Amino acid sequence: MMYPASLVLAALAVLMPSAVRPAVAQGTVLDRATFIITRGSEVVGREEYVLRRGRQSGGRGFTLTASSYYPADRSVAILASTLEFGLDTVLATARLDLDSEDRPSTLISFSPRRVTIRTVTPHGESARQFPATDRTLVLDEFLVAVFGILPGGSEGELTLIDARAGQRNVATLSHHGVEMTDVRGTERPLRHVTLSTGAELRHLWYDDQSRLIKFDFPSTVLAAVRLPRD
Repeated sequence: MMYPASLVLAALAVLMPSAVRPAVAQGTVLDRATFIITRGSEVVGREEYVLRRGRQSGGRGFTLTASSYYPADRSVAILASTLEFGLDTVLATARLDLDSEDRPSTLISFSPRRVTIRTVTPHGESARQFPATDRTLVLDEFLVAVFGILPGGSEGELTLIDARAGQRNVATLSHHGVEMTDVRGTERPLRHVTLSTGAELRHLWYDDQSRLIKFDFPSTVLAAVRLPRD
């Protein structure tokens, strides 16, 4: 079974006596990546994300910030995202800022009983609420980085929220072990994970450090692959 690197760090922090815990400073970068996004054989976008130790709003956990560019050579991100996770890697808050005419901001907050989605534009504000579940993943058509952390990491059901559409679905997370996988023309051993919602299936591949390497969404012909670091 695969667990995200962030979850391993969290477990160590809880289980080890404070005198011998490794010094992992708040704000320490745990992962940094750039993904090239394709639709079929055409490059349509790129995404850059950074995963840091600690929550941006304060407290323990993790913060993932991402900038999504469509098309890939766009100089200003079409979507800027900030996602905060607790030490258990369960999503705590999310903010998605879209660069469009109305410049909407989507704010998602979680409480023990409900998930609240607020959409703010220059013309006003609207809100929707859904029952809370133990594991929730926020989706957006422009956002790949959210798969950098899977909530809890274990197999089973989780809730998917399409942030800007304000829709909620139940999905099944499954692990398929390590497979030799093509990454930009090179075969690599990667852990294969799938996320299914009815007939829709998303494929995710992670390396031995639990870093997202590749994403494939066959029903939309969208795919993303991590670029190698210089």
